[in-house]
Amino acid sequence: MKRKARVLVLMVLLPTLVVACASHRETPTVSAPTAQPTAKPSASAPVSPAPAPTRPGVDIAASAGPGGASVSIDVTVPAAEDVFARSAAALAALQSYRYVTTFSFAGEDGGKLESGSVEVRGAVAAPDRQRVTWKDLETGEQFGLLRIGERAWILDGAEWTAVPTLVADAASQAILVYVPAMSWGSFAKGMGTTSTFIGVDTLGGIQARHYASTYRGWSEFWQGEITASAVDVWIAEAGYPIRYRFAASGIDEQGNHGSLLWTMELSDVNAPVSIDAPQ
Repeated sequence: MKRKARVLVLMVLLPTLVVACASHRETPTVSAPTAQPTAKPSASAPVSPAPAPTRPGVDIAASAGPGGASVSIDVTVPAAEDVFARSAAALAALQSYRYVTTFSFAGEDGGKLESGSVEVRGAVAAPDRQRVTWKDLETGEQFGLLRIGERAWILDGAEWTAVPTLVADAASQAILVYVPAMSWGSFAKGMGTTSTFIGVDTLGGIQARHYASTYRGWSEFWQGEITASAVDVWIAEAGYPIRYRFAASGIDEQGNHGSLLWTMELSDVNAPVSIDAPQ
């Protein structure tokens, strides 16, 4: 698989959430070397902090949905810590869904401005089918993975090629960071005790509780200082995350500033999702 001229460095997840932006680019390759976080978060793009965590068990009768519409929900808001603790299992229990993840960063490296953006689209169908496509939004370059049981294909450019599953697994390690089923468990850790219940929204016909957080528990893994962070998460009544938005900014040890934004949204939850072998 040939190396692209322009490349985007993908993030890695450490034991707790690590959201990092990088100053150079690399398209995933079959060798899939492990990326090292070289984040350059920025104080130049401050993120508004969320309010202090809400006391669990607050009684509510209804909350305003989009357009001010009243949306009914349980009369008691469950403790955020419990909601987040159960969310990863609820996501894993879904029979099918589609998702879109975006990641973008902007910063500087020795006075030179750097930026990049990635879109990852995927689909999951239980028990053993998944498809994910990674695309550099600036260059249009893309890479993908398709798995059906013990069969696998990888997409490089516009062509799907059958490969051994071990090759597919090695080639896809970097892009799987953006897959909700792989990343959400790490995201959820620590957020429950730092999250504030905001209200109830309807997303694609699904009622979801909106939480905000300024969790920075991953800061010890940065090569620098996080100066601001904000997290918004929508958890469906069934318990799974249906949308999230992570933003951070700061400065690294060399004084370089940067900021990043990571978003994800689920759709077609438990609806028919076809994932077929390439023709």
